[in-house]
Amino acid sequence: VECGGATSAQRRGWRAMEFELDICRAVGVAHRPDSPPSVLRIDDNSLRHPRWGQGLREVLDKAGERSRRAQGLGKAVTCGSGVSLSSCRVYLLAAGHTLLGLLKVGPKRLFVAKGNEGLVDINPLCVLDFYVVEGHQRGGLGLKLFKAMLSREAVTAAKLAYDKPSPKLIGFLRKHFGLARFTPQSNQFVVFDAYFSNMPPPAPSADDDDSAVGSRSRASSMPRLPARPPRGPA
Repeated sequence: VECGGATSAQRRGWRAMEFELDICRAVGVAHRPDSPPSVLRIDDNSLRHPRWGQGLREVLDKAGERSRRAQGLGKAVTCGSGVSLSSCRVYLLAAGHTLLGLLKVGPKRLFVAKGNEGLVDINPLCVLDFYVVEGHQRGGLGLKLFKAMLSREAVTAAKLAYDKPSPKLIGFLRKHFGLARFTPQSNQFVVFDAYFSNMPPPAPSADDDDSAVGSRSRASSMPRLPARPPRGPA
């Protein structure tokens, strides 16, 4: 997986995300050393917990910064300190004190072009940040995290919008969920044609490789999108 402009030395130093906090215990999930990673849902109630809230905020801050660096962004999309998650939720993939990935989602009001109908007003749940820790990106962990989010939110991948997805994330969605067709939008959100259809997308690949996950930066292999204007209602 490409990690923004990181050097090989930087990537080697980023592999482990260990915390003093037992992340699973902090959200009430028991985890044994021999257990597989758990998917944990974090919201504002989690961050207000009198015992664990501050520790979870620090986890979100460090994970969000790692995601920012990996993607080469100017500002972290996910953070825990000094802000409210509001209507957003953050899903963490963790094993005890070890963090393996994060996925942030939240609703947004978007105006998107829909074929010959011009702009339409939609209110989808949006994927805002998606990151799997370097060194753990080819074992199906990203797919595990993504599918757990879909189940908890009771939504399909086709009915989500994606904020500035990279070619790697586009490939991940094509491979695992059969999503490919979309109209480039001026706001740089991707809304697949299947969002507007009741027909299921083509059958996805059964391969569990999730090496497509980990970056939202744009590259030449993705259809070129117009520059984003000032953000509208959200």
